[in-house]
Amino acid sequence: MKWLTVTQVAHLLDLNVRSVRYRALKGLYIYQYVDGHGEGRGGKKIEILLSSLPNDAIARYYDREPVRNEVKEMEGFSKRQKEEANNKAWVLDLYHHRGKGVTIEEFLDQYNREHGESITKANIFQWQKKFKRGGTAALVDRRGEYKRGTTTIPDEAWDYFYSLYMTQQKRGVQICYDYTKKEYPDIPSVYAFHRKVKTIPEYALIRYRDGEHAFRDMLPSMDRNKKDIASNAVWFSDHHHIDVFTKNEERSKPCRMWLTVFFDARSNKVISYICRNADPDAAVIKQAMKKGIKAFGVPDEVYFDNGKDYRAKAFRQDFDLSLVHQIGIGNIYAKPYHGQAKTVERFFKTFTERFCKMLPTYTGKDAKNRPEMMQVSDEDILTLAPSIEEFLVCLDNYMEDYNHTPSRGKDLDGKSPDEVYYQNLSVKKMVTDSKALDLLCGTFDMRTVGKNGIRFKNRYYWNEGLLPYLNKKVVINYTSDNMDLLYVFDEDRRAVCTAEAKVRTPFRNTTEADFKKAEKERRAARNLVRKYKPVMEHDTMSLIARNQLAEQAQKDTVYSPAAVEPVELDFDTGVFEAKRSPRDADPAVPDIQSVLLDRYLEEEKKRKAGGY
Repeated sequence: MKWLTVTQVAHLLDLNVRSVRYRALKGLYIYQYVDGHGEGRGGKKIEILLSSLPNDAIARYYDREPVRNEVKEMEGFSKRQKEEANNKAWVLDLYHHRGKGVTIEEFLDQYNREHGESITKANIFQWQKKFKRGGTAALVDRRGEYKRGTTTIPDEAWDYFYSLYMTQQKRGVQICYDYTKKEYPDIPSVYAFHRKVKTIPEYALIRYRDGEHAFRDMLPSMDRNKKDIASNAVWFSDHHHIDVFTKNEERSKPCRMWLTVFFDARSNKVISYICRNADPDAAVIKQAMKKGIKAFGVPDEVYFDNGKDYRAKAFRQDFDLSLVHQIGIGNIYAKPYHGQAKTVERFFKTFTERFCKMLPTYTGKDAKNRPEMMQVSDEDILTLAPSIEEFLVCLDNYMEDYNHTPSRGKDLDGKSPDEVYYQNLSVKKMVTDSKALDLLCGTFDMRTVGKNGIRFKNRYYWNEGLLPYLNKKVVINYTSDNMDLLYVFDEDRRAVCTAEAKVRTPFRNTTEADFKKAEKERRAARNLVRKYKPVMEHDTMSLIARNQLAEQAQKDTVYSPAAVEPVELDFDTGVFEAKRSPRDADPAVPDIQSVLLDRYLEEEKKRKAGGY
């Protein structure tokens, strides 16, 4: 009998170690636990019986050509048949390796006495003959119940049945069989379909009956060694919809809170968290991250979920004002729909088991998993549900207890997350300017300054420093926990001012303070206007006269070098007294004085005729 390590079997089957271990635990191979001398889970390792492997793998091990296409594969048989065949192969392997130097009678006498069986010499000779011809599959007992399965299912009928069965509706074999029989009346019994369903690979069943998400979670993942990294090297972050009912802020109906967590990869320590009755967004991520940075320093990298909240500008390296860009934090995004890619998912499972399920209003992750005592009206739930304040106290206590409790987690060596965190914290990078961190954890946006200041979220924000930026674009920064202030920068990212939300005066109830504040704003605008007052002023008539004289001077320059003297206007007498040029005017050149005089006389005539 030859036993192989999981690594050896993985090499023979061209699979990874996890897949081999998974198949063995599912009963596809005969296996045993042996002392791992400090390796393996709990100091135990799995060894797999060589003879229970497929024929081609056995042939590769003995470096001989495998027997192919002579017998059916093992997948077509029942669990009992496979166990019996594997046991026969195990006896043959044991006889082949341990029977040397002893007769077959002596071997069988010892084996039957130790195992309580009655195998004969004829059995051994018969099994050897079959195994040599077809491997382990040839040892399958095809008598009895297996004869009922010899009737084959037509390919078209199986395809029809398969299309009904392999869907996320998870229909049963019987209902799929009933519909298939209506289309193909001559098919075998439903038991033939039951047996063939068992031959469908587990991965295919998970993919098409449970969905893509479940399939990705079952895929073999890389076994990462966390001992190679230090504390604060990588932080994970994700949101979690808590499976517990609490009262809402008004205590009028039940609600489920959202939890946003930052989690150290090396120690499994919860770095920071925020729990609130609101959908998660980029703002709460920044709040939780700022809370963690102020308490425990700056991480080297953050490992984010793939949702749109985590792909906001604040976490993008290509945005120069982003938090990660300014502080120098690398960011990694998890593979979509792959829960194994994030260690924080395991924390949420522990959180649900050890915290949520201990509360009376635990509701399950969906309606299907809701406890019966929670399948009641909102009014009944309210009588049991804690308030948000009470729930947050319990949550704080749990988080503190979690960080201080020794853990059986991988690479923690039975220590608590706090112990592992501080033992592996070689460098702690801190942000010295708390104000700058607040700004970076705020939200940046672009706005145009209007006469009433900056309009944002249906409110106006004002500061005298905005006056020079009327009708110009500015960059604003705000934090969700204080919407009464905007930090304003120009387009070159230079600080301008801090704008405060303007008080919206109530209708018919304006106070004196409101008038004083509005007057102060108007006075500041007038002062700015005076500052930019032009040195020379011109009225409309002087501009018209100056433009007309300039036009005439240009024409005279073209036709004659003589200059025209300025026209003197005397509106008191109602007549023009103009000094004419001594030159003889060219009849083709318009005489500006004559034109002005004619216009004046026409207007005077109309004025007297109209009586005005």
